[in-house]
Amino acid sequence: MSNITTMTLPPEACHRIVHWTRRCDLTALCLTSKSLQKSAEIRLYEVIMSGDINVIFRACESIVSQERLGPYVRSFYLYLNARRTQTELPTRFWNMVQKALWKMRCLDVLYIDDPARANSWILNDIPKIPFQLREANFRLPWNRHVIKFLESQNKLRQFHISGGIDEDAPQFEDGSLPDLCTFDGHLASAMHLLSLPCCLRHLRIPLDRSTNKQLLDFIPKLSTLSRTLRSLNIIHIPEELSVEAIKLISFVCPDLHYVGIIPLPMTFPHRSMIHDALLAMHNLRDLEIDVSRWSPLPNTGSLQRMLATELHTYCPSIEHIVLRTGSNRTLWYFDGNEWNIRSENGQHLLVDGLWKNR
Repeated sequence: MSNITTMTLPPEACHRIVHWTRRCDLTALCLTSKSLQKSAEIRLYEVIMSGDINVIFRACESIVSQERLGPYVRSFYLYLNARRTQTELPTRFWNMVQKALWKMRCLDVLYIDDPARANSWILNDIPKIPFQLREANFRLPWNRHVIKFLESQNKLRQFHISGGIDEDAPQFEDGSLPDLCTFDGHLASAMHLLSLPCCLRHLRIPLDRSTNKQLLDFIPKLSTLSRTLRSLNIIHIPEELSVEAIKLISFVCPDLHYVGIIPLPMTFPHRSMIHDALLAMHNLRDLEIDVSRWSPLPNTGSLQRMLATELHTYCPSIEHIVLRTGSNRTLWYFDGNEWNIRSENGQHLLVDGLWKNR
């Protein structure tokens, strides 16, 4: 009797049952009745995310063998469980992932973490790729496969890539990535993007020893983005370059709303040079600074409030200041009268996304 009742449930009832079902129970719900199967499958396959390659492989296998499942997938996350020591996955696995991607015509978000950095070829058959992504996050090398794939993605708005760049990586074709507004990747990759007439609003670049010396040559090239760029997050700026870097930033991109992560010198006159640069940035709302090399560290609330007040004096438009002291980050906000610490609840999520919010 219960099976008959379930089979005749109206679609609205099925949607509500599926909505309140735990994700781990959706597979069992698919087997309950035909009425519930479709709604349960839509939710089950809407987001595919697992660090277990066996789970990912079985999901891809189902998508390849059953045509109705591919269009349900909106987000696909492929990564290895942190406990897994294997760095290379078999070709059979990557072939199945590639075939499954060809079925996902409604895919919006794609995350691929390849520990071997050797399988970007799964993106190379452009005519068979049916989707237009909104967001992509790749742990893959910046090579011809990735670039050709990106050239086909006209709706991509956010892109993060953490692999190195191949020497033979080609330049983009004119007109590529027309909607890209957020990029997070190495300096060499950002240089490739600057060859495009794109409208980037948010840019994050992690530096390392090999790219530190290129920073001061790179910043003037941001003049091509000065009309649209609102956030610039440069990670690991050496303290000896901080003064020259912020001076160049304030000259090339004076309309930024967010700047970070600037190592703030403890002593004058170098600290006053940072102040001079801030004077030119009339639209700055968020500033992230690093005082990890100060001795003693300004760990107390009163010292940090004094420091925030000092910086605000030279740039009155600032609303948020993030202070980094070693591994600790403290978010201060100005309420119109004084500086206050943001409550711990959700602080790190807000800090991590601050550069993308302007």
